[in-house]
Amino acid sequence: MAQGNEESIGLLSGTPPPERKPEAKPAATAPAAASAPGTPPAPAKPAGPRTLSLQAADDTTRPVTAGTVTTLSAVLSSRSPEAVDASLTIDVGYTSTYPGEGAEWPVRWTPPGKRASAELFPRKERVLVHLPPNGGIPLSFEIEAPVGVRYGDRVEVRLAVDGDGGEAPSKLTLACVARQATLAIKTSRGYEREVADTLLARAEEKPEVLFALLVPSALRGYVFAEGMSSEGVREMLKGIRKARGLVEGETTLKEVEPLLVPKITVEGFVEGAIVELISGPFKGEKARVKKIDQAKEEITVELIEAVVPIPVTVRGDHVRMLERGGGKGGG
Repeated sequence: MAQGNEESIGLLSGTPPPERKPEAKPAATAPAAASAPGTPPAPAKPAGPRTLSLQAADDTTRPVTAGTVTTLSAVLSSRSPEAVDASLTIDVGYTSTYPGEGAEWPVRWTPPGKRASAELFPRKERVLVHLPPNGGIPLSFEIEAPVGVRYGDRVEVRLAVDGDGGEAPSKLTLACVARQATLAIKTSRGYEREVADTLLARAEEKPEVLFALLVPSALRGYVFAEGMSSEGVREMLKGIRKARGLVEGETTLKEVEPLLVPKITVEGFVEGAIVELISGPFKGEKARVKKIDQAKEEITVELIEAVVPIPVTVRGDHVRMLERGGGKGGG
């Protein structure tokens, strides 16, 4: 039965079974390392350092806002002690969160050995580069985020280089991803909320342009908007009463963060100052400061238009300075 199994195994493997000679024992011989079954293969010789390599000079992926221009750089290096001619392949591609609607990102570069820059189109291009012994050459790509870009849209510059050594090509991908911008809108003092409400109504029709609005009570004359591009927000501002325009440039989130959490402070207030109540049952009323409690961060005021002067104690962040009274004491 065992012999039948061995014959079946031999037939399945494509080789006839060897003849069995019970009276003769096989001589002990050293197995051949390359052909003996069950012998582990010799360990592979470790690969040496790559002759050609691509490495990013700074970021491989960079967030950018619409209408801005940025530069991504890389270095193509050679470890060969002799000069090397290599083939560099550049593939530019776009992806959009809205398929079929993504805008094209202009990409330009200056080929090695050339003085004039050239535009890279969304297709593969192959150029021959000459590398000095144990040296490298810089590669720089100027990328412009189009005005009509959507949040999350992306452009990729895919690089690959190979030489004559037979090794696998070295690859590197550089990318830019569209992000939202924080913009400052100038308004007439006291009309911040009115401008923001009108913008909010318009944003319902164009949610891809304007994402959020901030009306800080501590900063008069300004509204902050989060949107994809300054051009899109500027277009939405047209015709809005008391909107005085968009402040040039982007406002960083670090500048806006202190306005997100109101500070309970009475610093800067003096007795006799004229203030406006911005919270509570007397919101919108003007009052005169009568007393300041630094420890509790509270202010006691008297309503100016009240028939009978009634002292009202409020938190420091519930009032807004209108006029410094210079210590008049409320007379």
